[in-house]
Amino acid sequence: MTLAQIILRAIHLLDEDPEDVEEFHDLFMAYANEGYRIAVTQYVKPRRSYVLRTDSQGRAPIAFADITHMVCVKNAQGRDVWFDIDADGEQLITAERDGEVTALCETACPDMERDDDVPRIPPSLHAALADYICYRYLSSGNLARQSRAQVWSANFYRAMQAARPQGFGSVTRLRNLYAVTDARYRG
Repeated sequence: MTLAQIILRAIHLLDEDPEDVEEFHDLFMAYANEGYRIAVTQYVKPRRSYVLRTDSQGRAPIAFADITHMVCVKNAQGRDVWFDIDADGEQLITAERDGEVTALCETACPDMERDDDVPRIPPSLHAALADYICYRYLSSGNLARQSRAQVWSANFYRAMQAARPQGFGSVTRLRNLYAVTDARYRG
């Protein structure tokens, strides 16, 4: 669904007149982006790999990317490399000096700005953004409206709970893969 379709769906769910879309557009776009940020950072957690070149101190710039979490860093041979991020979040510090590393990161997605923008989350979660819009719109009203808002909030979070983060269930590290069953083994 596009942003315009999500907003139109929210208008229908709220039983408002679809011809009043201009009246709600800016507010609903802000609510949709708010729900989108929650979906991306807390539930979907999209991942992206970056190939970075380190200097003689093992530092590589990462300010160009919107990284929310660094998952792992591997050297050219595919081995894990120790890493840290400096205090201002501008550089990756690694044990790999004058080399190339591949950083697997969780990244944020830019907000939707145009009506034809499509959220970068699974299509099964697009309708949940309309539920979030309904929740936010109704939560700022009287007690009866706030009560109605709880249904939409529950729908949104139920859909998000069903979402799986990108890379969920994949094996990224093979440690202690097999248990030793022979009593004669001494490690």
